Amino acid sequence: MGQMNEQSIDRLMDIILQMKINLGHISETLHQQTFEIREQLGIVFEEEKRTLDRYLGIIDEKLTDCSNCVRDYQRLHAGLTAMRGKLVQLGAEPSPLPPVLPAESVENIIAWRVHELKEQGKL
Repeated sequence: MGQMNEQSIDRLMDIILQMKINLGHISETLHQQTFEIREQLGIVFEEEKRTLDRYLGIIDEKLTDCSNCVRDYQRLHAGLTAMRGKLVQLGAEPSPLPPVLPAESVENIIAWRVHELKEQGKL
C-alpha cells in the first residue's frame, strides 16, 4: 500500500511538473504574441498618424489657396465695380455684379461659404 501511494505521488508530481512546463510554454507564447501584436499595432498607428498629418497639410494648403482666392475676388470685384460704374455713365446697361463678399475676414467668409454650401445641400 505504501508503494502504491509513492507511485501515485510520483505520477501526481509528474503531472504537476508537465502542467508547469505547459503553462510556461503558454506564457511564452502569450508574451511573444502580445509583443508581435503590439509591434504591428504600433506600425499601423504610425502609418495612420502620418496619413492624418498629410491630410492636415492638405487642409492647410486648401485654406491658404482659399485665402488667396478671397483676396483676388475682393480686388477684382472692386475693379469690376468701378468698370461697371463707367459703363453706366457711358449709357450702357451692364449685367449685375457677382455678390460682394459679406465679410472682410477670411474666417468669416469661409464660414459664410460653408453655410451657403450646406443650405444648397452640397456639403
